[in-house]
Amino acid sequence: MQTRNSIVFIFILGLFLKYFNSQAQDSQMKFGAYLDSYFAFDFNNPTNNSRPYVTQYARHNEFNINHAWLKAQYDSEKIRGSIALQTGTYPQYNYAAEPAFGQMIYEAYAGYKLTKNGWLDIGIFGGHFGYESALSIDRELLSPALATEYTPYYQTGIKYTHDFSDKTQFRAVVVNGWQNIRETNDAKSIGVALDHQFNDLIFISYGNYYGVDLSAGGDVWRFHNNAIIQITPSEELSFTGIVDFTLQENAAYISDEDKKHTASFYTLISSYQFAEKWSVNGRYERVIDQDQVLIVVPVTNFIVPENGFDQHIISLSLNFNLTENASMKFEPKWYLGPGAYTANSEGAFVFQAGFAMRIGQ
Repeated sequence: MQTRNSIVFIFILGLFLKYFNSQAQDSQMKFGAYLDSYFAFDFNNPTNNSRPYVTQYARHNEFNINHAWLKAQYDSEKIRGSIALQTGTYPQYNYAAEPAFGQMIYEAYAGYKLTKNGWLDIGIFGGHFGYESALSIDRELLSPALATEYTPYYQTGIKYTHDFSDKTQFRAVVVNGWQNIRETNDAKSIGVALDHQFNDLIFISYGNYYGVDLSAGGDVWRFHNNAIIQITPSEELSFTGIVDFTLQENAAYISDEDKKHTASFYTLISSYQFAEKWSVNGRYERVIDQDQVLIVVPVTNFIVPENGFDQHIISLSLNFNLTENASMKFEPKWYLGPGAYTANSEGAFVFQAGFAMRIGQ
């Protein structure tokens, strides 16, 4: 009932956004809305229609709202801020550990311009590193990679952003933890990121995170690294390579040899726009988390999977851009092993389709 009421609330208020924006074109206050609807079918027929490992497009064999939000944003020469309230199956799954008020917040921050090129933001904001957006309309493919799903979509704390030039940006954060609004221990986490656009052809980025986070075994330290390189030979064609590597303390270690656990994500994305409104996009993922640092393989019928999570994943997405702010995407996805997809399955095939639109900011 709460989700249904939220959707109705967003729909009704969204009808007014075009009017508000037309009245506020010269104002420092802007309004916006976003809607991402979908249908997903997992041929493994997951229990309770909940797909494993994902928070986006997480419901099997049903039409649903993945993500919808309303946003109010303020921008001036020295002050900026944003608040966005959300609903959908994405916040339902990804924010499940948060208090009820936190599950409704997509972003909520206030910022002050400290220097000519530096901003300090405080509140809830997007993750400071990574390639793929939380919004499908801004991704090449409909679904995000598992590396995106298992690194922070959002963070709570302080972020400093400095533009050294129009090609180089630096970010530093002090946050509550890996991905949480409410603090889970007394420790704070830190991270930095650096982006550089060499030219029209090459873009690179590096980001990291270090913190003490709550796990099943207690508080453990985690160090994560993210590296990105993108090559764009033309306006129609691009290739992106992403590496994510997590090193984490093993809370239950007995010997020094077992003191650290690791998880590795290798992601390759290619995109080709073959017509004015059409593009085809592919993604290959190699995900190895045998220690189940980030990805926990579910136990089914009391069968405990061996060797954790170990998968090759291939996704293809056919995109039709109706307008600059509206798109339809159709995506088959294959999980190919060699490790267990679930305790009684080595792989899976999923087909999903989505429609997304954005109004205003």
